[in-house]
Amino acid sequence: MNSCRSHLLSWFKVDYLIVTTSLFMTVSLLGLISFNLTVFDPVKKALADFNFFDLLYSKMGAGQERLDTNVILVNIGHLDRAQIADQIRIIRKHQPKVIGFDGFFSSRRDSTIDAALKEQLSGSNIVMAVYLTGKNELDAKFDKLEMSDPWFRSGAEGYVNLGGSNPTRSTVRYFSPSESFKGQTLEALSVEVAKRYNPTSIPPLKERDDLREIINYIGNKDAFICFDAMEVFDSMADLGVIKNKIVLMGYMGESFQAPPDLEDIYFTPMNAELAGRSIPDMYGVVIHANIINMILNRNYINSMPVWLCIVVSFILCYFYVFFITWFNSRKPLLFNVFFPVFLLLLNVLIVYIIFVLYKYFSYSINSAYILAPILLYKTFLTYYERGLLVISRHIKIRSVFLPKV
Repeated sequence: MNSCRSHLLSWFKVDYLIVTTSLFMTVSLLGLISFNLTVFDPVKKALADFNFFDLLYSKMGAGQERLDTNVILVNIGHLDRAQIADQIRIIRKHQPKVIGFDGFFSSRRDSTIDAALKEQLSGSNIVMAVYLTGKNELDAKFDKLEMSDPWFRSGAEGYVNLGGSNPTRSTVRYFSPSESFKGQTLEALSVEVAKRYNPTSIPPLKERDDLREIINYIGNKDAFICFDAMEVFDSMADLGVIKNKIVLMGYMGESFQAPPDLEDIYFTPMNAELAGRSIPDMYGVVIHANIINMILNRNYINSMPVWLCIVVSFILCYFYVFFITWFNSRKPLLFNVFFPVFLLLLNVLIVYIIFVLYKYFSYSINSAYILAPILLYKTFLTYYERGLLVISRHIKIRSVFLPKV
């Protein structure tokens, strides 16, 4: 028992604790300084919209192209109001359970056409889009609401806001289930649609009580059953799949054959280009479909709390410091030869574990807290040992990191 306790105590030394703490403080200070210096602006801009897990979606196929048969996408393209009214009429004839319309009719035009459109948009199973905006939009303090003309508003409504700090350039990784607007709570279009399709899917979302949810993408429009704008009018089209399903109507280009344009399209983690991206990859209505899929399947991604991530990283770093110091003190020549290989393999292993947790267990860990101290330790140790040597000339100190005389 005593020998076991003695062995365990040998793993814990004040020197290792001081070094690990100092390393974490140094990494934090370097991050604070570098990202507040003008000279690092290019790096800051390059990393501002990068996320490690984009690799899974973009390059490794994290759940891509799983066909969702509960959500049917219908492109409205550049159809006029009469055509959209006719499109909804045909869709309604096939008895969908819910219709979500990601579009606006801001004013009235032709009275006859508008009356036909109003008739098709009426009903309890229609969810219309609204858009929150205002001067404080980046702080989520919205003071304006863009919506269709009251003439067309008869059913439920949900906001369709998407995008990060800059919707035209940021990658859409999160969505807000609800937002506060002038004292009332508004819900996202995806939440309103899911609620009407399966009310039991909403309590688990509410219980999470997260202001923002990571979107667990399953794919682009190829992951859903889709009908192009004119395809709905084709008598040969098999619209029977619509019955008792969710139909999301929205803009997905002039047609599926036309090249993507820049209307209501966003960058997502599914983008094939991780860096230097210039072409957005997913239309807004497809993002809403991915969110609905996540809500209905309760396939949420949980994030490790920052405090827990720091604690875990600190513990791992402590034992990393212990092992490196132990190895170097016993086999210095061998250590110098194999350290770069060991460092590479260790980082690959950590990244692999983090990816596995994300892909198979829907658990997200901020890798920066773990990888940064490990990567910078060797350089940090050089300056730390030099600092100890300077101090030891004036004050008598003992440390395993001082060279043995």
